Amino acid sequence: MKPVLAATLLGAISIVILLPVANALTPRSDFGDNISTYRLLGSTKVCGDHLCKPGEWNSWINNLFSSQIKKFSDLIGIKNPSSNIIKNTSYDTKNLLRTSSGDITRISTFSMDGGKFTSFISVTNKGTLDVNHIVISQLNPDVKTLKAWITPQWDSSISLYQISFDTSKSSLTQEQTLNIVIVTDGKPAFSLDTLASN
Repeated sequence: MKPVLAATLLGAISIVILLPVANALTPRSDFGDNISTYRLLGSTKVCGDHLCKPGEWNSWINNLFSSQIKKFSDLIGIKNPSSNIIKNTSYDTKNLLRTSSGDITRISTFSMDGGKFTSFISVTNKGTLDVNHIVISQLNPDVKTLKAWITPQWDSSISLYQISFDTSKSSLTQEQTLNIVIVTDGKPAFSLDTLASN
């Protein structure tokens, strides 16, 4: 009985040692900052524990982002900013075909290491057009914008005191809120300059 058991164990151990290791991980080939955990164009997205229904993805992501901001604010004891830095939208009709109305509904700014500040800005589209062009101004003259992003679907362009966001892959629909992250080298103040559809 002992020789049969020893032979069986020896056979099982040699199979385990000789078989290749299964690995579900794939090596990273893109080292930019645009890595995402969902597919961008036309594929089914996952909302928590189920497949998203039409229109559910943006709402789900915004709710998730807002709850994370609220929990972070409560954790470090930061209150909502005063309403004097929240302004209604103004428009530059010379360069844009169709503009929409909207406003900044929330700004949460946090002091980070090295004198940097990270701001979470919620922009709500109050108009009837689907928006794919957003311009936000940073109003403090001594503060520079270092980084700005929404999602991998939106491209950002930073100039001296303005940040432009454009996309051809998605849009900000009526009554929808979009969360934007902006990193600056000092304490900023923001205004929403443009919501537009190209």
